[in-house]
Amino acid sequence: MSACANSTFVESSIQTNNEGIFLQAHPNETFEILFQNPSKIKSELEYKLANKLQNLGLTQSNQNPTYKIYLNLVDMKKHSYAQRISTSASFFYDLDPLESQREWLVENYYSMQLNIEIVKNGKIQRTSLIARTAYLANKERCQASLEDKILNQIASFFYFKF
Repeated sequence: MSACANSTFVESSIQTNNEGIFLQAHPNETFEILFQNPSKIKSELEYKLANKLQNLGLTQSNQNPTYKIYLNLVDMKKHSYAQRISTSASFFYDLDPLESQREWLVENYYSMQLNIEIVKNGKIQRTSLIARTAYLANKERCQASLEDKILNQIASFFYFKF
């Protein structure tokens, strides 16, 4: 149902290269985003993240911010590959030497990598996020889905204690 309701929906997943980042935040703390995009990918990730953090209760400021968030959008790639795999039934159906004894596993997907570093009170926490789609779709839809996964992951780094 959600695939029909949201035109940008593409099933995707995300992984971090370590345990992630954990930040105890308080309402009205400030943040600054410093965004690098060496791959020159057309992206609104910086603006979407600022909006998401403001919705959490943080305030964007360049004047002595509580959090300095460094983002490095490394790459967005299209992956396509095929791999031969054996089947457990091939032993029983070895009668015809011309018949293929293997099956092909074909995978097509997009991936996006973002390195992130957050500095709070001189303490640095960093991780690398790799988001990937489950299949190929329109490139813009895939990018929107990947960015959404990344934004949700970054927002989950902040937990509020009242």
